[in-house]
Amino acid sequence: MQIFHTKIRVTPDDLRSHVKVQFDVPDGMEYLTVATFYSPKYEYDEKKCAAFVGECLKKDAPYKEFSYDEIRRNFPLANHIAWSLHDGEKLLGTEHRHKPDQIHVISEEYSSNGFAKTKIHAGKWTLFASINSIVTDYIDIDIKVDGYKEKGEFPCEKYDGELYAVNNSQAGKRTWQRVEMHCHTVASDGDMIPKELVQNAVKRGYKAICLTDHNTTSNVSAVEEWGKKYNLAVARGIEWTTFWGHLTVIGGNCPVNWLDITPQNINACIVKARQSGDIITLAHPKRIGWPLCAGCHNDFQITNWDYLTSYEVWSHYNPNISPADLWAKKEWISLLDKGYRLAALYGYDWHAPDEGGPSYAYTYLGIDGVLDKESILQAVEDGRTYITMGWEIEVVLTDGEKKYSIGDTVAPGRYKVSLSYKKAEDYPFESKLETLTLTGNACKEYYFACAGDEGTIEEEIYIAKEGYIRAEGTGFTEGKYADVLLTSPVYVKEIKV
Repeated sequence: MQIFHTKIRVTPDDLRSHVKVQFDVPDGMEYLTVATFYSPKYEYDEKKCAAFVGECLKKDAPYKEFSYDEIRRNFPLANHIAWSLHDGEKLLGTEHRHKPDQIHVISEEYSSNGFAKTKIHAGKWTLFASINSIVTDYIDIDIKVDGYKEKGEFPCEKYDGELYAVNNSQAGKRTWQRVEMHCHTVASDGDMIPKELVQNAVKRGYKAICLTDHNTTSNVSAVEEWGKKYNLAVARGIEWTTFWGHLTVIGGNCPVNWLDITPQNINACIVKARQSGDIITLAHPKRIGWPLCAGCHNDFQITNWDYLTSYEVWSHYNPNISPADLWAKKEWISLLDKGYRLAALYGYDWHAPDEGGPSYAYTYLGIDGVLDKESILQAVEDGRTYITMGWEIEVVLTDGEKKYSIGDTVAPGRYKVSLSYKKAEDYPFESKLETLTLTGNACKEYYFACAGDEGTIEEEIYIAKEGYIRAEGTGFTEGKYADVLLTSPVYVKEIKV
């Protein structure tokens, strides 16, 4: 039975707003369908499109080099609306896909992509239309809600146990584990159901993944269950996908409703999430933004950098083809120079099995003990991370009494440093490491030539003052000279007795 039908129009004045539509659900419903349709989807006028893209590209200097032909490749531009649903008691999740026509199913036994399963409560429900992008003069929206008193037949997943992850983590020992920190399922705009995400993660050699669907946690439990079957560690997460920037929040403890996030309260939201025990990463901060990728560019005025744990220095399947990553690295270094502790992360932002091509980069976490959600969060919290395109590294500083590594804090003084590197055995692409550099604001730069697929460099260094040092590797990937390795810092601070 149809229980609600309405048509509304939004205009550019509604950009970056959540338009609320409320409807009453009667007693006795076993499941609902919420059908949404909007039109037009695209703006085809080249003059309008060029003006929009020009406004978008001028935010960061590297984009000024784009020619008109390169800008024109982005035409036509698209409108985008995401849908969220509240049943009067709780937020059920978000459908963050790009099709203009969608049907969302809600029931106790099954809910469609992005929404939690729930018993249908009688009362006032709210549908939120989040206007992420509007490039036309208006968007007409049609919304229909149908209720059903009988139970429906819904799809289910079957288990086949042909793949298993193997990791070497163990109690009482630190190991470096390959972890994907940023990935999606069909619950948001990904193409993989939970089983497929886990299977493909195992194939890629990941030992753990952090699920960060856009504004929904509806598939977290399913991914965790598949992770157990395939021996892949899974950390609960969400990607706060706002009109002004994206942040991944990992841990599953955060009480913040993403719909409430604004530029005015973002710092308070970050603090609240951190106090709940989650880690927070600024995601792809220099990626192109609205209208090409609404919200992907960081436009927040973040002042509480001390409360962020990490910064997505690299993103995209191949970081060396994205000028946005050069500017992300520059900002990350400037924040380190100001005294902030921000671990370096790579986020594939994984949506499909081979989206745009296989992943060229990985994040490694220094895991103390057994690899699980808690040890993943602790490794990032402590800054035990490095990002790499095909190379593994061990960084050790010793003062003759104690040994220190990535993420640790040392006092100024003289140290013997050991840099052990080797080519990852399963890395499928061309990658050559030519130079390792110790750099940072606490000492002069030290340059070391690398030869072959494995080696160890030892050197006496002097750390003159407070700040940080970190290792950076340069060489070639797929024939292009580029960064191939970045570590998070070793921090330097006077130790008062």
